[in-house]
Amino acid sequence: MSDPVRDLFDAKPEMARCPHLAYVSMRRQAAPQWIERIQAYALTRYEDIVEVLRAPEKFSSVMASGPGSVTPLARKLVADPDTGPALRAKAQRRLDISASAVLLNADPPVHKRQRKLVNQAFTARRVLAMEPGVERLANELIDAVIDDGRAEMVSQFSVLLPMTVIADILGVPAEMHPTFKRWSDAFVAGTGSMNLSDEAVAEMFDAVDEFYDYFTEQIERRRKHPTDDLLSAVVNARIDGETPLTQNEMLQMLVQFLVAGNETTTSLLTSVMFTLLTNPELAAAVRAGLDLVPKVVEEVLRLESPVQGIFRTANEDVEIGGVTIPKGTNLYLVYGSGNRDEQAFHDPDRLLVDRASEGPHLAFGKGEHFCLGAPIARLETRVGITTWLRRTKEITLDIDPDDVEYLPSFAQHGIVRLPLRFTPA
Repeated sequence: MSDPVRDLFDAKPEMARCPHLAYVSMRRQAAPQWIERIQAYALTRYEDIVEVLRAPEKFSSVMASGPGSVTPLARKLVADPDTGPALRAKAQRRLDISASAVLLNADPPVHKRQRKLVNQAFTARRVLAMEPGVERLANELIDAVIDDGRAEMVSQFSVLLPMTVIADILGVPAEMHPTFKRWSDAFVAGTGSMNLSDEAVAEMFDAVDEFYDYFTEQIERRRKHPTDDLLSAVVNARIDGETPLTQNEMLQMLVQFLVAGNETTTSLLTSVMFTLLTNPELAAAVRAGLDLVPKVVEEVLRLESPVQGIFRTANEDVEIGGVTIPKGTNLYLVYGSGNRDEQAFHDPDRLLVDRASEGPHLAFGKGEHFCLGAPIARLETRVGITTWLRRTKEITLDIDPDDVEYLPSFAQHGIVRLPLRFTPA
């Protein structure tokens, strides 16, 4: 007999598509559940997740990316006597650089110092100034397909918009954008999948090494010749009384900007489009009033969170939901479940654009680790979807909704391919 919880953490396709059956089952048990597959307690209730996120002194973020990500894979390769010398050297480099805990996987007081320094690069003024460029890019991407009357949303828009935006603000030239995407794919390839071939692992670390080489050189250039881009702002960030960022800290930050500024927004853009196209009444309402787009974006963030969960480690013996969690034990905070918790949200499985009176969703986290790039992701998605609606009279799916494929991961949630048909406005 099929076990939805086991299937979820084995990243079975049907559970990657719709993990919520497993989440309901886990929430019914209320208490945190030990998941052997990921060697962690899974927390699925909103209030338990928030309790952990609000107490960074009790719960370490050092393992934030989980057991399937690049760093644990690097550790495994270095320890394996059968690993070849070239791959071992690349894996060791990853371990050396990732030894510097940064932002997503840093604890206080290190996190507070880094956040203060890098906040200078994410000011409201800087984000607001991005909107004309994002709108121009969205129109250019649609220009490339508008006369065809059809497009593949993911590869022809959802990947290209956030990838180009983050590449541009990091000062990466246009001719390197395909390489930039390959680097991004490499850093997320292992997250939540747990099943990578030897060839895929080798390719992943080749790409990781290229990324480090390129940005090590760019960091030195920005030190000598700053420009008006995000990389220069990070390299030259200074606050009285705070030590400047080290090179390894900067490289780690760039990895996080690369992934957070690319993969998650790609999934969000595509999920919003899919939601509109599978809910005709909602789509009609949004077309009639584009001011609803931001509200739809927030509900899709809640219902289809691109990041389904994140890891923490107990710094001390703690009790959560009646279960004693020993010091040093890993926790998996299941955002995707907390965002549909019946105790936190009315009618949690429905998209309700007037949900403003309820508590905030967890898609961007909470507390001092709240996602630094959330305003950019919201901007890109709002502008991207609005531009599609303005440029078309009608959009329909060019695929049966039941045939839509999802990423094979328990930690990432996103559509792999979404063919569209449309009538230009």
